[in-house]
Amino acid sequence: MVDLGVTEGGLDRLTGATVAVSGEAARTRGAGLGERVRLVLGDGTGVDARVVAVYDRGLGFGPVVLSRELAAGHTTTDLDQSVLVRTDGTDAAARGLMALAADRAGLAVTSTAPDADSTGEDTPPEVWVNLATVVVLLGYLLLGIADKLVAATAQRRAEIAALRLVGTTPRQVRAMMRREAAVVAAAALVSGSLLSALPLALLGQGFLGRPWPAGPAWLLPAVAATVVLTAYATIELPTRHALRTPPADALRAV
Repeated sequence: MVDLGVTEGGLDRLTGATVAVSGEAARTRGAGLGERVRLVLGDGTGVDARVVAVYDRGLGFGPVVLSRELAAGHTTTDLDQSVLVRTDGTDAAARGLMALAADRAGLAVTSTAPDADSTGEDTPPEVWVNLATVVVLLGYLLLGIADKLVAATAQRRAEIAALRLVGTTPRQVRAMMRREAAVVAAAALVSGSLLSALPLALLGQGFLGRPWPAGPAWLLPAVAATVVLTAYATIELPTRHALRTPPADALRAV
């Protein structure tokens, strides 16, 4: 039910004073299969445990997995937070679990299968806090980049005025600036993709066992559209504003 990606030993032996460790912990702490390790539990109790399994999904499950017997008596409530149950998927099995939960106060039965109609009510609060923090940081970054592009374009008023004085039409100026916006957007997309490829591949390999990340399919085109729209708006709007000023007046104001 829980796939830690065991590479040595087996989780069926995770009983009593035993632990499973990640491959990274096994290498750095010298805690190979069959070795004994010294641990300090949550209440400060020191224990010696034998390593019965080594797994490779340490990024997702942490460096150490304890047996239930080893953790018993050393937690705040000494109660199990959750129990994973695998059924045959029949309605009879579901009714049996619901009846079991109905006879025990505080016990609830939920499915671990992805729910298309889920509203995110079961999402831990820290996930929403982290997401909000990332969105705010990206928003500030986007505003900073947009401000620099607007300022850089506005500083080219003299250049635009000189082009108009030598016969360039406003339409030609706008076409030139749109091509520059396309170059800026393309450079941003290519460089961003190249710089993020390696970190995403490493995270995907560590968490998912594959070098590509998981996520909604619409996220990539949404990011690309945001980059293109930002580049276009921050160059097109200052250009149109500069074209409203007569060329001679623009050059005298420099």
